Parts: sequence; C-alpha cells; structure tokens
Amino acid sequence: MHLTVWNIPESCSEQDVRSFFEQELGHYAKSITVYDVGTSNAHADLELQADVPYVAEAVARELQGRRFAGVALRVSAAPFDPQSHSSSDTRPDAPTSFPAPE
Repeated sequence: MHLTVWNIPESCSEQDVRSFFEQELGHYAKSITVYDVGTSNAHADLELQADVPYVAEAVARELQGRRFAGVALRVSAAPFDPQSHSSSDTRPDAPTSFPAPE
C-alpha cells in the first residue's frame, strides 16, 4: 500500500522528511522515498506495512493537512481495489446505478 505526499517544504532535507514520516507512521512505515528534495516539487512515496485493506486511506486522512515545518501536507492513497486483494470475496459487486427516487 502506497501513499504519495506532496507539499514537502523546500527547506527540509531528505533525512528531515524520513524522520518525520517514521515518527508519524511508526510501525506502518515500510519504506520512504523522497523525490526532488529542496525544490518546490518535493514529494514522498510512502510504502505502508499493513495486511488489511483501507489502511492507506485511513493513514492518508490522518496525514492530510498535517503541518510539517509549518506547511500543510497533501496526501493521496491509491484507491482500494477489492478484486486485487482477495479472490475468495463472494460479496456481490456494488450497484453501478441506483433507481431514481419517486
């Protein structure tokens, strides 16, 4: 499970970013890759250590807007795809449309 974090402050070093996310994510932090450090396009890819679906979405909600060096972070998670996580899931697919209210 991956998260992408944007809006990393230009003033932060790669080690600052790694330390921040290691502290914020705790045991969920599997790997942290920082790109374009020191630029206005700096961002990080966070790989999470989790066996249950939806963890990335929950972590993304917690980190969204969190301030790092005075800057609010923007976080996105890859959408959860139940088809890729379990072939034994026998639940019916969600309806693609709903009847109009009367």
